[in-house]
Amino acid sequence: MCSNANSKTDIAIITNQEANKVDIIDLKNQKVTSQILVGKKPAGIIVDSSDNTIYTSNPGSNNISQINLTNFDQKLLFAGKSPMGIQLERTEKILFVSNWFENQISVVNTLTNEIISKINVGKFPAGMYLTDANLLFVAIKGENKLTVINSKSLEIVKRISVGKAPYGVFSSSETDLLFVTNVQSNTVSIVNKKTLELIKEVDVGSWPYQTAFNKNTKLLYVTNQRDNSISIIDTKEYTNIKTLYDVCEYPEGIDISYNENLIVVACWFEDNIILLDLKNYNLIKKIKVSGGPRSFGNFILEGYE
Repeated sequence: MCSNANSKTDIAIITNQEANKVDIIDLKNQKVTSQILVGKKPAGIIVDSSDNTIYTSNPGSNNISQINLTNFDQKLLFAGKSPMGIQLERTEKILFVSNWFENQISVVNTLTNEIISKINVGKFPAGMYLTDANLLFVAIKGENKLTVINSKSLEIVKRISVGKAPYGVFSSSETDLLFVTNVQSNTVSIVNKKTLELIKEVDVGSWPYQTAFNKNTKLLYVTNQRDNSISIIDTKEYTNIKTLYDVCEYPEGIDISYNENLIVVACWFEDNIILLDLKNYNLIKKIKVSGGPRSFGNFILEGYE
């Protein structure tokens, strides 16, 4: 996409569930540069910056698309039925996939394209987060629980009670906190990743879907699907301090581009993404995408060329 070091950019990788495509968006020039046909109904996304590879979960075709963004080669991986959330152990290239209707996690060797194990975790597993300490946190939507798994031994370490119908699990290496979006209690559960203890339930808008943690300000941005809003949580005080209303219709995926000072939001019902200024939250631009954007997971790749 870019031809020299001066043209490096952050890119946003948007899964479009209605179009069965992934859109690549150049955030420096604020435009779509590529559209890639993937499996059916793509939703989840994970980015491996070490080799410019992305993975999308395709629940409509029961597989994972593995795409090398250097040459756009694509491989389909076996991933069990109804794959939704995905996380990657980057050293050994092991993929963890939540299988919504099977109530399991599939453990996939991406190098051999084999399912090497399955873990029973509970009813309707959805979003996940894998820590540097080899702990995999899984939202169990049907049981109001967060299941914690040792990603090496594949044993369940703990089950933590959270809000009603947890769907997304998010964090970053810059915080000890884990954030769980509970779509039916309209809360975010804040959990300590080290002690595995629930710290607080914070009220947000209607049907919270995804979060993005600002490593500079320690603020958390939460998309609220049915309020068309973004809640802003102070993660030092564990309080909801502000709401951005009418950001777009049915906001879902959200992520941050620090190089371009942007908050990027996928707007499901508008078939676009919006770019917000990271400092003042002003709307900078709307960009049309293929159709039904979700991008469930961290979807920004920094310094792409």
